[in-house]
Amino acid sequence: MPNRQDKEAFYKNFDNATKRIKMPKGFISMSFRPYITAIKSKPFLLLAGISGTGKSRIVREMARACWDEDSVEFKAQKPMNFEMIQVKPNWHDSSELIGYVSRINGERYVVGPFLRFLVKAKQNPEIPHFLCLDEMNLAPVEQYFAEYLSVVESRKVNADGVVVTDPIVDFEQTDAYKSLIDQLFTDDEERKAYLTEENGKRLSLPANLIVIGTVNMDETTFSFSRKVLDRAMTIEMNEVDLDAGLTERYEHIGKLGYEELIGTAVEGVDVYSDNREVCDKALIYLKVVNAVLEGTPFKVAYRTRNEFLLYVVNNLPYNKDEEGNELPDGYVVARALDEVTNMKILSRIEGDDTKVTDSLLDNLKRVITEELANISDGFPIEKSVSLKKLDEMKQRLSSGYTSFWS
Repeated sequence: MPNRQDKEAFYKNFDNATKRIKMPKGFISMSFRPYITAIKSKPFLLLAGISGTGKSRIVREMARACWDEDSVEFKAQKPMNFEMIQVKPNWHDSSELIGYVSRINGERYVVGPFLRFLVKAKQNPEIPHFLCLDEMNLAPVEQYFAEYLSVVESRKVNADGVVVTDPIVDFEQTDAYKSLIDQLFTDDEERKAYLTEENGKRLSLPANLIVIGTVNMDETTFSFSRKVLDRAMTIEMNEVDLDAGLTERYEHIGKLGYEELIGTAVEGVDVYSDNREVCDKALIYLKVVNAVLEGTPFKVAYRTRNEFLLYVVNNLPYNKDEEGNELPDGYVVARALDEVTNMKILSRIEGDDTKVTDSLLDNLKRVITEELANISDGFPIEKSVSLKKLDEMKQRLSSGYTSFWS
């Protein structure tokens, strides 16, 4: 754990690294910044909150924002780059979502909606595609979405700078695999490429495929395993503005495109060299927080480290407020660290008072307050989402059990 003198020297020498990075093209509403930068950091997002707060609507509106306002797709009820799949309580494997092999009247593949939308994204690589799994935790996610949870962790940047993954359905010399490819592709050359064993194309996850699950936590739903939470970014949506949406039909997100939503980095090493001082600042913060988690099942490792760095770096271009005034460098970094702490650390903490103690929550609140204050440069600690969540979790602990989830 770095000592106080080392940290103070580092913060004193921190330069204006954020000024190297340009603002994204066009205006983007800052209220949507956490969604956009979370997606760019990891294209798997959970939107949690009480029913009726517009979780699935936001997914649809982000897909709509990828089109010009005078286009047919912008005005459509369902833009072509959006798909909603309603999760059913009886899903305990991937057959309804990805598909399965049927051996009735010969061997063939019954294709699920996930694969059909995946291929649509592959065939339109410049357009971000949004798949919304509505009421995602009505069934156990780690069972019906097991293939995706494994493959999304294989994301790597190849030698050409392209994000690639392992196949979600791999090549097989079977009638079932051939029937799958025949159903998914109409072009003969494309089918041939996917049916070629040596150096052929594969059904891997395209970089422009964004999966967002909406989540309600009540007695009818399943809790999330740590395997799922570790692989996703999480944003809560419990704030309600009853005056919103009465004068405008669509959300004013601003024009979104590939550059704003699709990350070209998937690991910390992909951003560290070009943003070393900012990343070192985030690492100091994360080491201090992780020291409090030592000896608990909530201690984080490399996956969370990588996503911390990606989220902070992806937030660097958003260095202006809603009025266009430039924000101090420390403010931008502290705000991002506060948000990603809530997404990636606090979301994993749950249990009775033998696992989660008052002292653990108190120590987390203390070090987060101290570290954000060291970094902040004007960031208002009283608006911290992670500190507010810690207060909620401590209040719940008085009943003998606590969780991130409302």
